[in-house]
Amino acid sequence: MAAADKLTRWLDLLAALLRRHHGAVFADLRRDVPGYLAADVDEQSVMRTFERDKDELREFGVAIETLQDNDGGDSRYRLRPDAFYLPFLALCESRIVPALEVRTIPRPQGIGYQTLPVLAITPDECLTLRRAAARVRALGNPTLDADAAAAIRKLEQDVGLLLIGAPLVATVKVQGSTFEVLGGALSARKRVTFSYASMGRNRQSMRTVEPYGLVFLTGHWYLVAHDADQQSLRQFRVSRISKPKCNAARKQPDYVIPNSFNLEAHAASRQAWELGDEEAASVVVAFRGDSGQVVQGKQLGDEGSLPAQRHFRVRRRDPFLRWLLTFGGDAVIVSPSEWHGQWRALLQDTLAAHRAVSHAAIRRAHTSDTIVESA
Repeated sequence: MAAADKLTRWLDLLAALLRRHHGAVFADLRRDVPGYLAADVDEQSVMRTFERDKDELREFGVAIETLQDNDGGDSRYRLRPDAFYLPFLALCESRIVPALEVRTIPRPQGIGYQTLPVLAITPDECLTLRRAAARVRALGNPTLDADAAAAIRKLEQDVGLLLIGAPLVATVKVQGSTFEVLGGALSARKRVTFSYASMGRNRQSMRTVEPYGLVFLTGHWYLVAHDADQQSLRQFRVSRISKPKCNAARKQPDYVIPNSFNLEAHAASRQAWELGDEEAASVVVAFRGDSGQVVQGKQLGDEGSLPAQRHFRVRRRDPFLRWLLTFGGDAVIVSPSEWHGQWRALLQDTLAAHRAVSHAAIRRAHTSDTIVESA
């Protein structure tokens, strides 16, 4: 009972602090915390209990501030909502967020929840959340399954559809020896020759490249390199690279990475559907409405034949179709026609998956009601 009593006191104390935006003295807090009002306990003992509760909460990371009164009055205690509540979540379009300050988007000034910041998370982080939730649900524990599904639904309120019912992208292991060769070549600025499996063309080909960097994007490692044959900067998925061989003809560097190249900026500028070395397909998308997401979407791609249309060059179909789903019907593929059909099929599968989750939740609630009524 002592542990339960302490937890109750903590919750009551947190609620009392959060209701007072400018802080409160202990006498005010005591009136709101029943655990501090025991009639048979002296004032000093109650104060010691409060100090102990406050210190233990601080050890858990609760930022309770002590505001000293310069005029000799009682100290005030304050817990700011923005130091206690988790921030609201938003999905950012960049693949990489280079600094913490660009993650936070200021909200309208005010009190309470309006003071909370917005934390922008990347699509890669969304993918990690999906995988984590899927692995928890795969354990087969009904309680954990329900908790994971509820957590993802809450996240979706802020960041949009995470497609928890869709199959996960398979995790492809990368050979450690491949990383060693590529990393060594990058450090020594040596050309690398390797066999590359092109998924789009379904064939192997030999490539000679000058490595500029290794990046982890959309669940895969990519080698960003200058292709000597194509005379252009390309991205190669590391899991499709085999038999890499570093040029050992001489000890001097084979090339110099241009000063104008910034790996972080290059990676952040790549959309998921632009990555890879496949043949790019020409896709026309029609946008409608004037929401913030639509405005951002229309800034990508090239101008189409109509003002509301944008022209995209897509190397990877699945990430592009999943991106279009986040617009909730405000972005529709015009051409090619087979892409439009595949987009609609993915939409129907996603809706069916979420309806199944909702129906399961309704059945669980109905079962709980039946148990209660029977009892």
